[in-house]
Amino acid sequence: MLLLFSLYFNLLLSYAAGLVPFRYNFRKRRFDTCKPFVPVATVLLLLFAAVQYRLGRLPERMKIPKVGMQDIIHAVENLVLNGNCVLIAVQQLLFLETYRQLLTDLLAGVRALARRTTVALGEQVQLLVQLVLLPCATYTLHVSVYITLIEWAEISIVQAVLFMVSLIPNIAHVNNFYALLFVQRLTLGEINDMLADLWTICIRPGANELLPPSRRLQLHLQQYQQCAGSVQKMLPYYSLSVALYLLILFQELMSKFFYQFTHFYTLSLGNPSPHILEAMGTMMILVYGMYTAQLIAECYAISEESQKIKSTVHRLSLIPGQDRYFHATINTFLLSLNHSMLKINIAGMFTMDFELLTGMLAAISNFVVLLMQFHIDYSKSKISYWHGSNSSKPLTARS
Repeated sequence: MLLLFSLYFNLLLSYAAGLVPFRYNFRKRRFDTCKPFVPVATVLLLLFAAVQYRLGRLPERMKIPKVGMQDIIHAVENLVLNGNCVLIAVQQLLFLETYRQLLTDLLAGVRALARRTTVALGEQVQLLVQLVLLPCATYTLHVSVYITLIEWAEISIVQAVLFMVSLIPNIAHVNNFYALLFVQRLTLGEINDMLADLWTICIRPGANELLPPSRRLQLHLQQYQQCAGSVQKMLPYYSLSVALYLLILFQELMSKFFYQFTHFYTLSLGNPSPHILEAMGTMMILVYGMYTAQLIAECYAISEESQKIKSTVHRLSLIPGQDRYFHATINTFLLSLNHSMLKINIAGMFTMDFELLTGMLAAISNFVVLLMQFHIDYSKSKISYWHGSNSSKPLTARS
């Protein structure tokens, strides 16, 4: 139930954001193209971008003073969010049939997994966290921070709700990519388990099986090639938008760490600020960190499952007494594995693995230290200017 609920929630979010320009045919259990809805979906995405540009700017009156780089960081965030929305809209129009087929395969794969009931509870909870809990927490925290920072006289409740509205299509689109990878990873795990069972059958003497080992191995080879083809098929259509969303995650983590440091620094100078900002800032760091780690971990797990399959096939090649068709299939399987090792490469720029995660952490640390140096110099110069202007007032009055 958790599998289907998580997937349907994300599809509903995609519909609400205008990301799915299709209608679902319940009788045939597939997505059908709905031509009148295609321009409506594009207009919705462009409307989201316009609303974010109009209402996504912080007003001048805030409960705490703005820090040096805050306006620049916020402007970059709006630019990337809106640009990614437009990119998603253009890709949907150019490759409409491909997206329809990917979503249809996703629904079919999740239903097949739910019928087999082979998915562990931990895997279902992981999908629920990624597709349901983290998007809701992200949007709620952004709106809450906005309401906390801004004076009520400056905004309406509509502005507060629509403040980060363009974040929704970005999250939904990347979560569709995550769900597709989730299904393929589970499929690769099942293939590896079946290959391990085949090894047990081959070394057990006198085993009576309906299919000979060579035929079973050919079926597993076809399943792997189909799974690898599905992964390679989705990457060109999701990789660039995922890369931009990773840039958003990087910027958000960097800005939240920076705001936490500036929060404590302003407290040390005797400038009070709401303590709730500290709590919400810490929660946003945790939410965005978990989102980034889960996305990278899922991509890394795909390559790990491919490596496990390769090790299992190598072990099958060492079994003596098999016919030449079995060893020919083994060679074909290994050749296919060598040519299609499933490493998730994003837009040809980087590979999604834990090395990328450590690189992001190192870059965030460097940028935060650099920004803090600018902020401290800016604060000191502002304080010295304030003291100088106050000390000059009595002299002016005496003269």
